Amino acid sequence: MSLKSVDSFLEELVDILGTGEVEVRVMRLPSYRSKIYGITKKGKFLEQQLYGRAWKKKPLVDIFPNCLYPDKCSEPFWNVGLRGFVLNSSIRAIIHELLHKSGLHDETQVRELTEQHYKEFRSKYIQAFDDEITPLVREWKRFEKQNRR
Repeated sequence: MSLKSVDSFLEELVDILGTGEVEVRVMRLPSYRSKIYGITKKGKFLEQQLYGRAWKKKPLVDIFPNCLYPDKCSEPFWNVGLRGFVLNSSIRAIIHELLHKSGLHDETQVRELTEQHYKEFRSKYIQAFDDEITPLVREWKRFEKQNRR
């Protein structure tokens, strides 16, 4: 993500978890492997988007973007803006996958710890994150405005 606040938090988290150095790749497009298709017991078709993947044999985590990007035409439910989008999906996904990389496999426990570490990020680094992402959001909005014509 190339934001100092995120890098600092992730370095701190990696030290706490003892995973060693892990490379995080934010993919430009979702991988075909990031979709899970299935059928429930009641015969209902199920499609689920994964947000990340921790490689078992490599010190690597892939983060997949959400296919729903917020814009002004979105319903209020999805209108969280780019800042909220990065916070809610990408950072949570990185934390979640790093927890798996540390050897935790119980999904319920991983989700609880993800929320706990996400709250730590927000309490310690949210101001620095806002200071870093605000110019990027402005640039993104300017780019979108220029390319709509």
